[in-house]
Amino acid sequence: MKFFSKLGLIILTCFLFNNANAQNDYATLNVTLQAIQSIQVNPTNKVVNLAIANATDYTTGKSSGALTDHLQVLSTGLFTVSVKASGALTNGTPANDIPLSALTLTPALGSSTTTLTGQVYNTLAGTLTTTDQAFIKATNGTSSAKYTVNYALAPGTGGSNLINRPAGTYSTTITYTIAPN
Repeated sequence: MKFFSKLGLIILTCFLFNNANAQNDYATLNVTLQAIQSIQVNPTNKVVNLAIANATDYTTGKSSGALTDHLQVLSTGLFTVSVKASGALTNGTPANDIPLSALTLTPALGSSTTTLTGQVYNTLAGTLTTTDQAFIKATNGTSSAKYTVNYALAPGTGGSNLINRPAGTYSTTITYTIAPN
């Protein structure tokens, strides 16, 4: 019995004085955010057609109407959407070109569910050129902002932008660019 008592005392002493220490280590988690800007023209209205088909169109001009959600933007920070044209509206014969000054592009907020504050919209009325011009400026990033655009063609004084030009299709390419502010 003495032997078991001494053995029990030795075992108890070992447990009391030799507690196992908890060990730990750590890992570092790094999240690297990249600045991202993305812009897309709605595939359903990548081609905008304005048909000048009657006397009223020649005297008052023609509008595409509001192309809802024409542009979709993603930006991780402040951004500017710029717009430019490739050149005058042309049918292939430079003497017949319709000048860019006949065009008006008007932006507005589309059906975005994102709350967007600090938006500045610049209507380009007769000022569209072949160099980038600020069209939309935002003071906040967005994961999915949608913008409506209206394209309008002004007839000019006495229809000068449209009269004395051969019938046919006149085209230019409108390019939208997004960049951080």
